[in-house]
Amino acid sequence: MTLLSHVSTLLMAAAVAILVGLLVDKPLAECTDRGLRGLAREKARRSMAFRLVEPILRLLASHVAAMPLARFRKDIEVKIVAAGEFHGLGPNEVVALAGLSALAGTGLGYFVLATSGGVVLPIACCVLGPLLPFMQLTSLAKARHKSVDRGLPAAIDLAALCMGAGLDFPGALRHVVDNMPDRTAPIRQELERILQELSLGRTRQQALKSLSERVDSESVGEFVASVIQAEEKGTPLSTVLSVQATALRGRRSVLAEEAAARAGVMLLFPMLMMMGSIALILMGPLIIDMMSGGLM
Repeated sequence: MTLLSHVSTLLMAAAVAILVGLLVDKPLAECTDRGLRGLAREKARRSMAFRLVEPILRLLASHVAAMPLARFRKDIEVKIVAAGEFHGLGPNEVVALAGLSALAGTGLGYFVLATSGGVVLPIACCVLGPLLPFMQLTSLAKARHKSVDRGLPAAIDLAALCMGAGLDFPGALRHVVDNMPDRTAPIRQELERILQELSLGRTRQQALKSLSERVDSESVGEFVASVIQAEEKGTPLSTVLSVQATALRGRRSVLAEEAAARAGVMLLFPMLMMMGSIALILMGPLIIDMMSGGLM
């Protein structure tokens, strides 16, 4: 145990020395203050903790930018966009955040090792520290995709009604966006981004393909493919949207039924355990009386 304490102390001292060396005489990395990422960063700056950590992240990100991590940065960029511009951070800043999290996990592990003397929990802290930011990215991306899948059928249905009343596709999307009660809903943000891209001169196909790249889900992929195919073949878009909304609702019903069936199977074991506990409570005194009577 003494050897582990010495090794942990050396690792902490080396980490602090490396961090201090990285922070000396190094300019801050540029941060994005424009677009959706800039808005996300401004929202994150409302937190005191983020304002304290941001300068350190930018300093570390300037060093991360010099590392040959092009493929890794591209993957992180995709995850950041899928997660809704994670705190307005760039790929280099996310890697820097993982480094800070690793340092915090090591410090926590050292504290646990020094106080409790256990080995498993300190090792777990050291391992989970650098993984926490990436786990949070993945969790936020999944939650965002799920929210978009839930809100997409109603949005498509309303857009189809608007187009049937005489509006064009951008006008229908604008009406849907303006009449959504939740201004922070992911589906509203994605539709608003389509309108922004259309206003900047991108074609409808480009804006929709960009949506399918940001939200990698089967429902969004089918919606984008249906709209692009209708545009290429000249099919009335309002009809296609109505059919697509009905199909997406049917898919949600099937998924809900599958989830309900899985829930029944998953509840089987807890119910058996509960029934066994009740049986023990009811039969326990009788069994004890019979055993005590037999002994006498």
